Amino acid sequence: MLEKSDLRIGMARLTDGIVFAIAKEMGAFERQGLNVSLSRHDSWAAIRDQLALGDLDAAHMLSPMVAGSAAGLGPFPHIFATAFAINLNGNAITVSNSLYEQMCEAAPETMSRRPLSAKALKRVVEARAAAGGAPLSFATVYPFSMHAYELRYWMGAAGIDPDRDLSLSIIPPGQMVDSLAAGVIDGYCVGEPWNNTAVSAGLGRTLITSSEIWSNSPEKVLGVRKDWAERYPNTHQALLRALLEAAAWVDKPENRIAAAQIAAKPQYVGAPFDEIVGSLTGENRQTAGDARVDMPDFNVFYRYAANFPWRSHAKWIMAQMIRWGQAPADLDIDAAAKEAFRPDLFRIAAEEMDAPCPKIDEKIEGAHVHSWALEEATRPIAFGPDRFLDGRRFDPADIEGYLLGFDTPERRTNGAAKVVPIVKSATA
Repeated sequence: MLEKSDLRIGMARLTDGIVFAIAKEMGAFERQGLNVSLSRHDSWAAIRDQLALGDLDAAHMLSPMVAGSAAGLGPFPHIFATAFAINLNGNAITVSNSLYEQMCEAAPETMSRRPLSAKALKRVVEARAAAGGAPLSFATVYPFSMHAYELRYWMGAAGIDPDRDLSLSIIPPGQMVDSLAAGVIDGYCVGEPWNNTAVSAGLGRTLITSSEIWSNSPEKVLGVRKDWAERYPNTHQALLRALLEAAAWVDKPENRIAAAQIAAKPQYVGAPFDEIVGSLTGENRQTAGDARVDMPDFNVFYRYAANFPWRSHAKWIMAQMIRWGQAPADLDIDAAAKEAFRPDLFRIAAEEMDAPCPKIDEKIEGAHVHSWALEEATRPIAFGPDRFLDGRRFDPADIEGYLLGFDTPERRTNGAAKVVPIVKSATA
């Protein structure tokens, strides 16, 4: 029996919120006995605040926002958790036409090789600094976001320190294109449709997608308050089952056009269908500035156990927080990951829905260049590649070793870098 049937769920103005829209439009919520009211919000901070304060029961949320809360970061420490990942991939890095032309002039040999495109950016950055010019300005949607870590990872692989060599800012997703057009920023990392919108309007070029930075990387999650999940366990499970049904429907290629039509509605993304459909079908995606290729895995909503909240994903996110000085080096990552991501709760819903489910909570990330199969599951699950652009692997059992492989983690004191040793988790 449900403890609560009337729910308020917040979602961002992004195409990966389509899972919520489909659950509403196709009756998945109703079939689970839920009466759901969806509300669209323009910024992640607004969603965060309303969920924390109880104005929302659940929300479309950035996975690092949940991880950051569990790590004790941000204005609402130790409040949020997730038992459901909404999608894999879905972001991209787009720059202004002017910056794209500068990059082509500075290093034309790298621009057609997507993983190396940041090397061209590095040359532009160095040339501007030598000439005494203002640093380039890039934006992401939130400090604790996959967008921020993907942008940083891409730049870091080319030797760019985004905290020293550039100006970074936070801009809501729906304001990115206008900010690029106005010259407020030179580039950004954001979800769709806001990369495709800039390209369609002739305002910018997309250089690389998140799936090219880290193949099948985690993206959004269903965020809830920990106390809410404890108070309404049956309602929470009903919500997970409804979203599992919707995610499976959205992930079928034959349903993507219909999904794009629904996403285009004013109460959801509210953008032209032509700007949305490419992000959901993965067809004719721009990358490397000029190249256009089909990317069927640009957005993954169900395949590859996309909805499973891997604790290794949470740990990678927290490792990036340490790497970039957002979290202390002695953060107890094991404890924080267990608090943030709840695969135990997901397994209950998956069993009810007869959905294949991993039996393990963690896996090595970056170990597969090609498709592979997970045998440690209720039945074998096909997975796509999980390669990082620099070929690194992330072993959640050796986070210290992983972080020592970078020039960071660093603590910046008066502009000087100071290496702080990584302290192993107390529960390791």
